[in-house]
Amino acid sequence: MKSYDKSELEKLREKILEAIRGSRRFWMTYRENTFGIASILNLIYKRSFIEVLFFTKKDMEEKGLPPIKIYSPLEKEIDFKELTESPDFDDDGLVSPRKTLNRLRRLIRREFQKHVARLEKEVKLLDDLYENYQIGTFPYYREVRITFPDFFVELKINFEKYPLLPIFEFSMTLSKILSEKEFSETEFIKNWNEKNPPHVHEVIDEITKIICEKLQLKPLEKDSQFLIIDNVSLKDGEIKNISFKIHRGKSIGVILEEEQIEKKDFRIELLNLFEAIAGKNKNYTGNIKIFGKSIEDVPESILKRIFIIPEAYESNIVNLKVKKAIKYKLDLKKILKERTENLEKMIKRADLAPSIDTMMKGVFKISRTPFRKVKKLVDMALDSTGLSFKKNLKFSELTPLDFLQFSIARALLQNPIIIAFLIPFGILNKFDYDKFNRYITDIKKRFHMILIFHGPEEIVSKCDRILTITKRVSKIGSIDDYMEELPQYGEIFTLELSNPKPELIQKFFELKDEALIVEQRKNEKYKLFIKEDPNKIILKLIRIFGPNLFSFKRSKATLSEYLEYVQYIQS
Repeated sequence: MKSYDKSELEKLREKILEAIRGSRRFWMTYRENTFGIASILNLIYKRSFIEVLFFTKKDMEEKGLPPIKIYSPLEKEIDFKELTESPDFDDDGLVSPRKTLNRLRRLIRREFQKHVARLEKEVKLLDDLYENYQIGTFPYYREVRITFPDFFVELKINFEKYPLLPIFEFSMTLSKILSEKEFSETEFIKNWNEKNPPHVHEVIDEITKIICEKLQLKPLEKDSQFLIIDNVSLKDGEIKNISFKIHRGKSIGVILEEEQIEKKDFRIELLNLFEAIAGKNKNYTGNIKIFGKSIEDVPESILKRIFIIPEAYESNIVNLKVKKAIKYKLDLKKILKERTENLEKMIKRADLAPSIDTMMKGVFKISRTPFRKVKKLVDMALDSTGLSFKKNLKFSELTPLDFLQFSIARALLQNPIIIAFLIPFGILNKFDYDKFNRYITDIKKRFHMILIFHGPEEIVSKCDRILTITKRVSKIGSIDDYMEELPQYGEIFTLELSNPKPELIQKFFELKDEALIVEQRKNEKYKLFIKEDPNKIILKLIRIFGPNLFSFKRSKATLSEYLEYVQYIQS
């Protein structure tokens, strides 16, 4: 090898060593009479080899070789043309391994982000159709619950490597009907196409279809998992055109304009809406569907499982301890029995023999007596509502907040499908908000029902869906949905001024095209809903007011401020 070649090649080798120094993922290679870097790429759904070869100026001039060659089976997933068609060079004219490696990392990160975005889309599609929960800290490992009219089944599904076939784990109840082995042998699974896979929710749809066929049931109604309120208006009331759709395991918080909150009768209107959902109030227009059936067709046995709390209690429970009062005149053994016997009857009628999966899972299942099952249910209800440490108090000793939690806990024991309530003004302080939000989350996950309530913004804002009711319009969405409607995603400035001159105020109001300006105290305090670049507006405010700018606060809009913004826009 000539000294000229060796010198260039040696420089290239040193550049590569410098670029990969400290990296555990990349190593240096030698092939085609030149040096390069290689690595094993882990894109979760695919692991593959990649090698990047760098060529000297001599190779490019005399042999017509490109500056870079890339070898990898991932050419379809990652577009390497960006590197090969427009390579980076250093000042010495040699291709730059460091810059190339940085660009390669960006390409890999971009592909990984595309994969994560695809998984997030699958989570959203699944969450829009079925009750499901994240398992541990893994967002793409979910527990899914499919509810039928008289029973439910559960399964775990890990689709972290999607579009590869997900990994399934069936509950014992589901295994009595359909085993994992049996499902893996269906045409649906055998024909899984990684290039054009079905959505994750379609896997659940297929399992639902097979269950119905094996148990000789009618296919589930399209909206069988949902409570649907469609354009409901209360007659002789201010609640108009309410619409939302939500499935089990979710919560809806209701928030009102301040003017409405001040009306005592408006909370009564909310109770009338709750009673319409429970089938007790017919004085409305619009449609209500409960799990696939119009409310007129919902049997009384199902309507009894819709609770509007607090309920009226007999005076006999006043001197009882909470742990006894919560069970007063409830036949919990019967309630627990009804949860399982319907499915057992269907399995027996369908003449389904137990699979090996079911028998193996049954070996490790702990058998509980009816007494222990009742105790476990009561303990779970008390724990989920924060009353575990107050179960030995007398009912008469409960605070207003305890009483609300007691009412929720007692409803939980009765296999509810919907619980609706109003949180009384003033019973929660800022130290209670986080605890109450944890109770709501725990209740949804453990008891699988829909919660609908009105309360403080600090509680409502954490709900899965937020129903805003204003004089003109009612809307449903998540907190993120509402913030996206605001300019600059809800960016707000609050200003306090110190004796500004009238001409400064006049100049300030010239910013009205860049921000919605709300005067809170004349010539002293203002709130700005920012429409343009916040940083540029800050500079303009400093130039306008200078030392007269006494106080400045930058924050994100709350739900109340969202309603305030909407009110100003509509007025």
